Amino acid sequence: MKQQAWLTAKKSLVEEGWVLDVLDRPLDWPFEPKPVTISKVRGTLFGIAIGDALGAPNEGKPRWKLAASPIDSLRPHNGRPAGTVTDDTDLTLALARSILATGTLDPEDLVPRIIEASRNTVGGGWATEQAVNRLERRAAWWLAGTPSAGNGAAMRAAPVGLFFEDPAEIRRAAFLQAIITHRDRSAAASAIVNALFVSWLARGGGAKVEALEWLASAVDGLEVPLASRHQKRKHYTVAGLVREAASYVGEPGKAFERFRTGAFVLETLPSALVVFLSYPEDPEKALLTAAHAGDDTDTLASLVGGWLGAHLGDRKLRSRTPSNWWNVSVAAEIEKISRLGT
Repeated sequence: MKQQAWLTAKKSLVEEGWVLDVLDRPLDWPFEPKPVTISKVRGTLFGIAIGDALGAPNEGKPRWKLAASPIDSLRPHNGRPAGTVTDDTDLTLALARSILATGTLDPEDLVPRIIEASRNTVGGGWATEQAVNRLERRAAWWLAGTPSAGNGAAMRAAPVGLFFEDPAEIRRAAFLQAIITHRDRSAAASAIVNALFVSWLARGGGAKVEALEWLASAVDGLEVPLASRHQKRKHYTVAGLVREAASYVGEPGKAFERFRTGAFVLETLPSALVVFLSYPEDPEKALLTAAHAGDDTDTLASLVGGWLGAHLGDRKLRSRTPSNWWNVSVAAEIEKISRLGT
């Protein structure tokens, strides 16, 4: 990660009252990590794209309505052909290209890629759009982010977990890429959790519920509790809800009722974790469960898909999912990035 970029962002945020001590703490893998293979890179990126394209036609619809007319194949959406991905995948690939081009996390290189991807995609989020508007007007990248706890920073963070090795470095890089569009503590924490979990799985940590405690501890102290959108006078953190997700593994329906499935990170992230950990060896069931969860189905399914791919690799993921799910619009780009990334 570009050290000067980190120091610049840290200085600005600390002056505003952010407590960033957690990002300076040591962080080690609690297992012997394996190198990330091309199979895990390809699996992760295809998993993200498949989940995104599968969930996109259902986005914004309530769960009860989706249950009444379920789908099991890629469908057209937003006036685009079946298999078309949304901003979830397009911004993920923009981040991957930037890391591979610079060999690090360089916001100066990443910003124009975010702008271009945001202007040439479908399904963009409000917070990212507002940040991109400011970036186009030459706002400093460390000041342009929207103070929003949306899931846009988390959904694109997987390449940090794939292409950085040290977990402490992954934590800082995921944080740095997050604040470019989402200048919010919980949004940044969710990006860290996603990047670290992708790396955990890709490096052989296994689909273990015990991972949730390690992920939560990696962001403890970063957040200020946020008010729930559905439970008056209750406040939560990403760290706390990641821990709570362990109690719902095997019961995703109950998790959706507890956490909800909207674009708020306190909803999307714990719900996605429950789905993945409930069906880590059954990617078809996991992706269909996420795609029918209701509300922000494309982001929820893309998160689940990324973790499935990081865990299984592309061969196992391909063998356990319908072949036509792999006809995503960015297949050639994923192949290119996978070869470069390893």
